[in-house]
Amino acid sequence: LPVLGIDLVSLPGSKHLLLMDAQPMVQPNTVYEDHWKKWHTSYVANNGKFPWGGDFPEPVQQYVSKYALWTRLQDTTEDASSIIQSDVWDAFVHHLDLYMELLAKCSNNNDDELEAIIGPNVQPAYLDYRRQNDPAKPMLNSLYGKEWTDLLLETVLFPRE
Repeated sequence: LPVLGIDLVSLPGSKHLLLMDAQPMVQPNTVYEDHWKKWHTSYVANNGKFPWGGDFPEPVQQYVSKYALWTRLQDTTEDASSIIQSDVWDAFVHHLDLYMELLAKCSNNNDDELEAIIGPNVQPAYLDYRRQNDPAKPMLNSLYGKEWTDLLLETVLFPRE
């Protein structure tokens, strides 16, 4: 099952980074792709308010689906906060609804249907990557110290077990 990944980071100067995705934890991730295609078309691809946020570093690419909403918002012709409160909110609600449907479907599947999903599990590697390379780590280190930051990353955000 993909991981529901939703990150909204607001920075000074009314700049916002947004990643909304069903992050693949099994490679290849072809089983769930059709599930997200319609959502992506409706809320991302046809919405000019979500410019592409830029390419991900190569090590990250395996953890992001091709139907992710990845954007950098800032005040230009329209207030970024308004976009977050309307367009981002609508995309989030529908994304969460789809994820909950998928979760229900998976919990009701029998073992034969789940066989198609089985593949190399990349979740441990993903968690290791995020503990070491989380983009907020330098900021958290400077604000709260290395010990607190490591504890947060290792036990709360990206636990080993």
